[in-house]
Amino acid sequence: MRLTSPLWYLVAVAIALAGSMVGTAVAASAWDGVREATIAPATEPIDAGGSTLAIFTDQPQDREITCTTRPADKPDAKGDTVSGAALDIVVEQQGTDWHLLALQPAGDDGVTISCVPSDGGTDAAAYGFAVVDGFDKANRGATIGTVSLVVGIAFGGIVFWQRRRTRLAGRE
Repeated sequence: MRLTSPLWYLVAVAIALAGSMVGTAVAASAWDGVREATIAPATEPIDAGGSTLAIFTDQPQDREITCTTRPADKPDAKGDTVSGAALDIVVEQQGTDWHLLALQPAGDDGVTISCVPSDGGTDAAAYGFAVVDGFDKANRGATIGTVSLVVGIAFGGIVFWQRRRTRLAGRE
């Protein structure tokens, strides 16, 4: 099959766009588990090994809050900082609006959470956590989008090469 029609460029663009849309949909569905999470108080030890640890607060604040996890049996150990959430997701549970504060994609077993304002001021907020499964779909969505973009660009390159080769062969 000769890919000499300029309409094949539209096919290359369609491959890239369709793959990006599918990848975005798959990545967005990863947040469903966070939206439907059951939130527990952050005062108890957490077993989140092999799952995602989501940390919530009942009072969104205009200041930086740093959350860390440390082993429950070693309260003096240096904590691992949990990265801030990319989205502001609100979960309503028993009349309280819980706002997603931080997310640790690879949770650990037997840890406790502590969250403190970076400005050192008084903090009256309550913190909670949820152990979420299925968040690895976010990486799959990014992979689908990237692969489709590469395939679309490669297909466009093949069309260009075929068209150029046919044009040069016609001059001889």
